[in-house]
Amino acid sequence: MPMSTPRPTRAEEVALFRLGIVGDLLNRDLLPGELDAALRDKAQQRYRPPGASKSRTYHHKTLQRWYYAAKKGFEHLKPASRVRGHALAIDAEQRALLLDMRREHPTAATDLILAEAVRHGIVAKGTVSVETLRRLFRDADASRARLNRASRRQQRRWQADRPCAIWHADVCHLWLRDRDQRPRKVYVHGILDDCSRYVPALEAREAEREVDLLSVLCGSLLRFPAPPIFYVDNGSCYRGDVLALMGERLGVRVVHAQPYDPEARGKMERFWRTMRQRCTDHLPTDASLHDVNAALLAWLDEDYHRRPHAGLLGQTPLRRFQAGLPGLPEPMTARRLAEALQVALRPQVRKDATFQVNSRTYEVTGRHLAGRRIEVLIDPFTDEPIRASYQGQPVVFGPCDPVANAHRGRPEVAPAPAKSTTPFDPIAALIARARKDPDHE
Repeated sequence: MPMSTPRPTRAEEVALFRLGIVGDLLNRDLLPGELDAALRDKAQQRYRPPGASKSRTYHHKTLQRWYYAAKKGFEHLKPASRVRGHALAIDAEQRALLLDMRREHPTAATDLILAEAVRHGIVAKGTVSVETLRRLFRDADASRARLNRASRRQQRRWQADRPCAIWHADVCHLWLRDRDQRPRKVYVHGILDDCSRYVPALEAREAEREVDLLSVLCGSLLRFPAPPIFYVDNGSCYRGDVLALMGERLGVRVVHAQPYDPEARGKMERFWRTMRQRCTDHLPTDASLHDVNAALLAWLDEDYHRRPHAGLLGQTPLRRFQAGLPGLPEPMTARRLAEALQVALRPQVRKDATFQVNSRTYEVTGRHLAGRRIEVLIDPFTDEPIRASYQGQPVVFGPCDPVANAHRGRPEVAPAPAKSTTPFDPIAALIARARKDPDHE
């Protein structure tokens, strides 16, 4: 197979063209005045540049500049780049990250931003100067003075002083398609650490219920220290009684943002935008729930947690989060979460020895309980009763089947809870096991 002839670049073609015009003068021993005369003579002739359809003439001063450039070497005959702008030594991604750092920290000096960018490896030392970076910010309408004037008209910026001090929580809606190509919605529940922008939990689910939020939150509390503040919006899943009761028992204050104030949730909204741009927008429309969760976890581990973050002055969320963990309390145990999630109801037993919980009828053994109020503990993940008691004594109960009762006498009812239709949830199963086994942690 014959070898292909290498083709010169555009800059090399222009350099060869210029060398062809003034090259014959390089080897001549010219007397004073002969060079100027030769160049003026060449200036009267017409030449066709590479790729041009017409020939043209060149001023003798231009030919003189080519002549002295050719004496320095072939590389000096190549045309200089006509790209204009600032910070051309860095790529578009580095430039965008530096601009984000400026907007995230409007009061920081430019030399501080540059020093932090160099320290975290965003740009190499000496690549750009402080003045160059300052001109870049000014041209992008992100100068320090302008951002400070704008920030005085907006809310004050705030940030937690350590990891696991404030957690944000929100739900992002994604539209996919099922096997029949019908649109379906997937709800991504996310928890974001305020100080480090680390994401303790990110999970796609089929619904936006309180029980889904509780499962995602409990999974995070089993792995990381509980935050004193849980900052959420006003969605229905964040207004439930179980979440409020659990927060009081664990010492976690649930704080709701002001309605119609999207700026107060800016950190979470910025995370959703990053997630869409770098992950979920590239998923196939027929992706299953498992595919979505696998993609989200892979993106967190390999991209988001390891990328420099503008809000952290170029530091990565993983490094900031891990650096603040020493000295913090231990994560919650499954036993403690199970106790915090217990919900007690006090239904009244009817004359037929039945009581009702969540529109379901159960019956108890013992006629002496008729007309009495018993205490029933409810599992918030399944809405099923766990156990019942009266004045500290356990009460045996089970689901009521009125059709079967019509064909037999009143037997002793075995304590068999109703079968749940809730999909398997590993966190709910872990907490249920801890609730049944006192020694399980």
